[in-house]
Amino acid sequence: MCRVLKIKHSSYYDWLSRDISKQQIHRNHCELLVKAYHSETRERYGVERLHAKLTDQGHYISLYMVRRIKEEHGIKCRRHKRFKVTTDSDHNKLVYPNVLDQKFNAKRPNESWVSDITYI
Repeated sequence: MCRVLKIKHSSYYDWLSRDISKQQIHRNHCELLVKAYHSETRERYGVERLHAKLTDQGHYISLYMVRRIKEEHGIKCRRHKRFKVTTDSDHNKLVYPNVLDQKFNAKRPNESWVSDITYI
């Protein structure tokens, strides 16, 4: 294999006995932090807010690294749809009375007509 890859035998054996680098240790630590804070924030924080929370807690981690870790591990935010008010009940317009009064049993055809205007 060393001949095919054109490397020295001593380099291969040196690589086998090498410890984990400081950079890799820092990266593993950051991965654990991102995963822990992501679950702590109920999976709602995006990259920027998660980075701000980590730096506020005193952890040195770049915005790029937070983004990269989230992408590599498939960590995504749970989105929630904000409540949108669709009915304006506080108005001065005429409100027609409920003539049917929830009695939907008709005795003959064309006695009562109803419609739905929720699409407006």
